[in-house]
Amino acid sequence: MQRPLPSIATVRPAVRHYFPITTLRVEPGEPLPDFAATPNLAAFRGAPLLLNVFSVSCGPCIREVPKLNALHAANPDLQVLALCAEDADEATQFRRRHGLTWPVVAPGADYVYTRLGIEGIPAFLLLDADGRLLGSTYANQVADAQGYVTVDGLRAWVAALGGPRLR
Repeated sequence: MQRPLPSIATVRPAVRHYFPITTLRVEPGEPLPDFAATPNLAAFRGAPLLLNVFSVSCGPCIREVPKLNALHAANPDLQVLALCAEDADEATQFRRRHGLTWPVVAPGADYVYTRLGIEGIPAFLLLDADGRLLGSTYANQVADAQGYVTVDGLRAWVAALGGPRLR
């Protein structure tokens, strides 16, 4: 009796599909619009940039800080920037209170929600070295079963976008 061939599902590993932010007003390959806050996006040209979009009152945003700190420490060539929906004072206090090891900028709610079209937080955007969007996703797409961001989830998402290989 001949043994049946294995199905494709048993031969190929599962490929994770990440859902992009469908309301984002920037398409992959386009540059993200810059803002007047300091530092601005132009200051990060020359290396890939992971943008973490957050709010100071967001519980999941606070829980992801240690994961982003670890990712940033292990990957010095990957720039990380947090975009805060609130004002600069609140963003600075958040950074100090929660120990972020990467810069935080506060272009405000108008930039995050209106200009970019992001409807929920936390969210991530990955830009190439020239400031063009490689992809976007909400944090639950790179999270564990409890819905919290993981370093492995971020690495896999960046790899799926063709971004830099992360440790």
